[in-house]
Amino acid sequence: MVGDIISFVLRITLIVTLCFFAWRFVKPRTQLMRVLRAALLVLTLLGALAVLRVTGTN
Repeated sequence: MVGDIISFVLRITLIVTLCFFAWRFVKPRTQLMRVLRAALLVLTLLGALAVLRVTGTN
């Protein structure tokens, strides 16, 4: 039970950290940059999901 909670917290921390860096990396000044940042956030989430699936955590 404690291991599941620690795993969940670590997964959430990983996703929040990656999205934070993606959010800070792109500073939108135009509508196109906003779309780029949204696409980058989606790709970051998909990448984090892929890493979690490959490493075996569900």
